[in-house]
Amino acid sequence: MRDINFSIHFWNKLAARYAKKPVPNEAIYQQKLKWTQQYLSQTDLVFEFGCGTGSTALQHAPKVSKIEATDISPAMIDIAKSRAQKADIPNITFAVGQIEMLDLKPNTYNAVLGLNVMHLVDEPATTLHHICRVLKEDGVFISSTPLLKNESFLVRSIIKCMQLLKKAPFINLMTQDDYTNLVTQAGFELVHTWAPTKSSLFLVARKPSSKGINSSTPNLI
Repeated sequence: MRDINFSIHFWNKLAARYAKKPVPNEAIYQQKLKWTQQYLSQTDLVFEFGCGTGSTALQHAPKVSKIEATDISPAMIDIAKSRAQKADIPNITFAVGQIEMLDLKPNTYNAVLGLNVMHLVDEPATTLHHICRVLKEDGVFISSTPLLKNESFLVRSIIKCMQLLKKAPFINLMTQDDYTNLVTQAGFELVHTWAPTKSSLFLVARKPSSKGINSSTPNLI
């Protein structure tokens, strides 16, 4: 189980270095941005949790009406706010918060983004049900998730040792089937999945409409 205070301390300590670190694979990152924006529109209200230093939220902000972005780390949020101010992007807010603890109204958002964060939450099933609750009908959940259960025994052993030494945060080890099953069990329909590597999954899932599937939403699965 995650020690939330340790997690906050861990990410606060890492924030400045994290902000300077380039994305591991620029081509994969750009493809994810492109696909994500196919599901966004200028009238959308978007929520992002685990936003880190805000770099991806700032990329999407010009494509939507407003983004509300949160992270558990105050240091990460400080950097994100500074970036938004420097870029003069007014339609985005950054706040410290944990999605499961926020008082978010049901059926509010057109899209929820959880990018490189679902493996870090304490109870993914609970988080996914919460996401489904706050999405509007036909709203989409877009995630990019490390699937570290697919890594070698050596890599998983190194992660465990680092955690024991307080050098790594809590991590949920999942396979693609583990994760997609949790998503569908939370009430979502899978729209698009892409595994750029054996240990990562980009996923788009839709909250079903009571009137049936919205045929205007692109389906790339």
